[in-house]
Amino acid sequence: MCLERSQPVTLEVTVDAREEGWPHPRCTCSRDTRARLVPNESNPCEWHFQFESLAEAEHWKRIHKLNIHFDGVYWLANQGQRKLLTLGSCRFFTLSFPHLTNLKWEEEDTEHGNYIFCVPPFPPTLRFLSFRGSWDGSVTRVNNLVSFTFENHYEDKINVETLRLFISNNRSLESLSLKWADFEGTSRGPPVSLFKLKSFSIDFHAKVLSTIIRIPALQRLFSIRISRDEHEEEFTLRATGDGITLSTKSDLSNIAEVWQDLTGYVRPTIRHIRLYDDWDNGEHHQGGDGITVASLLTDVYTLEIGKNYWASWYNGFMADLKDLGPELKTIRFEISDEHEPFQGRGDEYYDEGGELLDQIEELVKHRFEQGRPFSAVERLVVGGSERINRQQDYVWRCFYGSRKLGRYVVPV
Repeated sequence: MCLERSQPVTLEVTVDAREEGWPHPRCTCSRDTRARLVPNESNPCEWHFQFESLAEAEHWKRIHKLNIHFDGVYWLANQGQRKLLTLGSCRFFTLSFPHLTNLKWEEEDTEHGNYIFCVPPFPPTLRFLSFRGSWDGSVTRVNNLVSFTFENHYEDKINVETLRLFISNNRSLESLSLKWADFEGTSRGPPVSLFKLKSFSIDFHAKVLSTIIRIPALQRLFSIRISRDEHEEEFTLRATGDGITLSTKSDLSNIAEVWQDLTGYVRPTIRHIRLYDDWDNGEHHQGGDGITVASLLTDVYTLEIGKNYWASWYNGFMADLKDLGPELKTIRFEISDEHEPFQGRGDEYYDEGGELLDQIEELVKHRFEQGRPFSAVERLVVGGSERINRQQDYVWRCFYGSRKLGRYVVPV
């Protein structure tokens, strides 16, 4: 009745089929030879396929957004085996949806969710596709997308050439996100250039991507933030530029290699880097040797360092900063309100981070003596209450003044 009264308004439909368990005793659905539930149109089941009323022409032609979340629903077959319910026999999933612009498909515990791609022609109006499930070659039928998100929910691998063909059919992509994907095979054609791409996100390390995709806009990247949120094992590298963003996740020791694999062919010039680790539980991450980030700092003008990085990242970190060229002019350090006292007083001094304060002073003085002075040595302001920020600012000003760091700073 609601569907009838809503005409001719466009529809946004959510199909939420996530219940798991045995069929209801009053279920009237039939079962075919492949153990699938088939809706009984003469006696519709109130427990399954309630959305089949949308298959009427006056309704499904109005759908412009479709959100489907489907879990495998089990039932007991005659042989005593648990089988998966699939939706392939439903009329609703054999329609062409002529006005569909947005599709979000999420499936779990089943590899039978690709029915939405199996009936040509695929909706020519579709522009936004978010797909979580098992990659299927039929997805290459989709074209003219503006946004594509894929999350591989299974351990199956994506054929490299299949992905290249998909990208080739969607050269107008402005947003591309690939999560938990693994590849097999090789590309049989040249990389596809995505001249309109504005956002690129990838949650895995795959050198093969450079043989599939070219993103000219990556050359405009100029700022990088490498961070790890609390409870996250991997670090996130987020790079921004003029109308372009790049996001990827990796172990800290692989950050530089991942960056090279993704951007090596355009070689962007990075002017600003922020290193911040929000994991503040006393278990600092050791990142290995200085090559981890030193290779990214060559052209940096401004460097911001969170306390969990310069506190215990790797032993050669400060040495790397001493050796950087004169391009590095501004440096910021996060100082917590616990970094008192400021002068050496035995074990208490070092317990409160005094050794790190000594390293900051030594770094600033060294670069001044080597003719590569900083133009600004400042406190890194991070999120927190106003009270905490006031305390940290007080600690920084006392440290900066007591060490007379201004003697070694040459403002531009």
